[in-house]
Amino acid sequence: MSSHYHSLPTVEQLGTQHIAHPEVHADLDSDDPARSVMTDFRDQRPPVISENMDVGDARLRMKMADSALKLVVNGAGDCIGLVTLKDVLGRKAMARAYRMGMSLEDVNVRDIMQPIGQLPAIDIRALKDARVGDLVSTFNKAHAEHMLVVDRQSQDPALAGLRGLISASHITRRLKVSLDSRARATSFSEIVNAVQGRFD
Repeated sequence: MSSHYHSLPTVEQLGTQHIAHPEVHADLDSDDPARSVMTDFRDQRPPVISENMDVGDARLRMKMADSALKLVVNGAGDCIGLVTLKDVLGRKAMARAYRMGMSLEDVNVRDIMQPIGQLPAIDIRALKDARVGDLVSTFNKAHAEHMLVVDRQSQDPALAGLRGLISASHITRRLKVSLDSRARATSFSEIVNAVQGRFD
């Protein structure tokens, strides 16, 4: 081994230690950059799940990974939709099994996912000068819980395509919506009203 390397000093045997946690995000403001709430797949590996996985295994995998959502991929590894833990835990899977005349164990992720063509998407360049308030307005108009971020102009094939994800719930948590307000909100539109202090 090269003589340029040297051993590092070690500390004495440790006793009980506090475990460090990720830095807690600061409160969000509507004038903060929109990119600050985007999950960038260049920095963070996207959570994916196979379209062919049955909902029982999907439920177990998502619970073990403490994951609220997964991007659904086909055999080629391309994203074809999105599935949430609520989808695999709730009535959606049971309703799908009933409509298809099959048992719940035979329902696959692709049967209950939200197809990618039905999800709102925005080009990453539109986020360059956008603010969080712009995203709130966009979510309110789209009536969706998640928004895909795509890169259609990159000359690098490795960077083109699905670039990231923005979650409405992530924004509302950081905007400090009160628990009672969130409990009353049944759509993102109602959440926006709660954030702004308006109730029907």
